[in-house]
Amino acid sequence: MYPSLAAAKAAVIAIGEEIATYGLPSGICPIVFAFTGSGNVSQGAQEIFKLLPHTFVDADKLPELSAGKSLPPHHQSTRRAFQLYGCVVTSKDMVAPKDPSRCFDKADYYAHPEHYRPVFHERIAPYASAIVNCMYWERRFPRLLSIDQLQQLMKNGCPLVGISDITCDIGGSIEFVNRSTSIERPFFRYDTSTNLYHDDMEGDGVICLAVDILPTEFSREVRNL
Repeated sequence: MYPSLAAAKAAVIAIGEEIATYGLPSGICPIVFAFTGSGNVSQGAQEIFKLLPHTFVDADKLPELSAGKSLPPHHQSTRRAFQLYGCVVTSKDMVAPKDPSRCFDKADYYAHPEHYRPVFHERIAPYASAIVNCMYWERRFPRLLSIDQLQQLMKNGCPLVGISDITCDIGGSIEFVNRSTSIERPFFRYDTSTNLYHDDMEGDGVICLAVDILPTEFSREVRNL
């Protein structure tokens, strides 16, 4: 734990300096952080991410960015990567009209979400190393990621390592998040192959952070907003 936001930022900056100096193994790259939503929560998460060496890419560029990883080993670059990638994901990247003749319309989506189907698991999740879930969600909207979708993604070799569910909607936009966590024990592990939850971080699966009302951990900074 950190005594202040400044101390937490200093720790992240130190990690960024290591990445910039020594790089990351090519076998785990590109490392892509997908941030859902564009409001204050997402902007705050991005503020911390920007302390690391990074480049932001549009959602439609993710397949191109990850294309090199799918090449045979003898065609892949052995060079280390010295930055991370960020992608801000908004509703147009999460859903598509059920009627293929129609285009996405944000106002129509909010008024009639039943006219749309989820596509996050097709367009974004296959390329994400980490998902930072910052968006507002109600049950009338399609889920961002269902359990079935996540299980299939992991079977297909999705690079997803962890999810930070800052929204902490239990059984909500990210369906497998079935509990909140504490700052003392902030993570749990969900094994998609067995559909089991674990408190240790040693085995297979997706690591999840789901601390409720996370911004209040920096209470002094929250009071000053």
